[in-house]
Amino acid sequence: MSLLREIQNDLARPDADVVTVLRKCKILAARLNSVELTHWVDSELNGYGEAEPIPEYRLLRAQCYGDFMNIRWRAEHQPIHPIAVPEEHRETFFAPIQFREGITTAMAFASADGATIDEPLIAIMVKRHQVMYPQMECMSAWKKISATQFQQLIDAVKNRVLDFSLKIEAENPSAGEASPNSQPVAKEKLQPLVQNTFYGPVGNVAQNSDHFSQSSGTLRADDLSRLVRELTQHIDELGLNDREKQRADAQIAILRTELAGEPDPAIITQAGRTLRNITEGAIGSLIATAAQPPVWAWIHQTLTAFGAK
Repeated sequence: MSLLREIQNDLARPDADVVTVLRKCKILAARLNSVELTHWVDSELNGYGEAEPIPEYRLLRAQCYGDFMNIRWRAEHQPIHPIAVPEEHRETFFAPIQFREGITTAMAFASADGATIDEPLIAIMVKRHQVMYPQMECMSAWKKISATQFQQLIDAVKNRVLDFSLKIEAENPSAGEASPNSQPVAKEKLQPLVQNTFYGPVGNVAQNSDHFSQSSGTLRADDLSRLVRELTQHIDELGLNDREKQRADAQIAILRTELAGEPDPAIITQAGRTLRNITEGAIGSLIATAAQPPVWAWIHQTLTAFGAK
């Protein structure tokens, strides 16, 4: 049986093992001589890096919940609607979640009860806005990504692999048995086929140095420039001590230098992570009282894209 037919038969079974299918896909990628497909398979198996764009199917919806209480009453696990936070913060705090972990983590969440993400800044916003339970304090808030969302992610991977294998078979039924260093499907056909199947139309995917990863989508170079500009203008509002301020200024200078030439995503990611670690606590405290809260909410969301150090 050909490799393409093996992949198709595996995916046709209700108990298809997506990890095994992806490993066969890696063999197929090598025989197709496709760097792009190899990269996608490796990313699905091992996870997507902080500086990488992710496919649309890895943007997961989450429901936000909170615990409320006062001296007499307690309301636990209450759904928080976006209207419960100020309008200028809704898009920031209720954007889809980028899931970057490998497929086995998605499988674990799909088999369990989904995933939970603490959201202390949403609790601060709910307290400030006083729309939900105005006589009660929002003690904590979190987002819940359902097991169904993770199962849909896994199904999307399976469906894309199946579609791709069928299209490759239509181009060359023996492509899965190609000898090393051959090109069983012409590059000009193969590259757009990989791109469109696994990432979507080329125009929707970040490429090279023009885009950087962000939790709510793709951070463009002009957004990174805005981050440098806003932090430079507002950094004193954080009340950092001298040492923290010096370290923050150094990271901002690194980002400014990268923007002046050919940006290195690894350097940008490290600088962003360091900035997040330096400023996160101060920003969380400031958001509730800042003279320009939308600025700090945007800065917080952008720095969150870089992850923890």
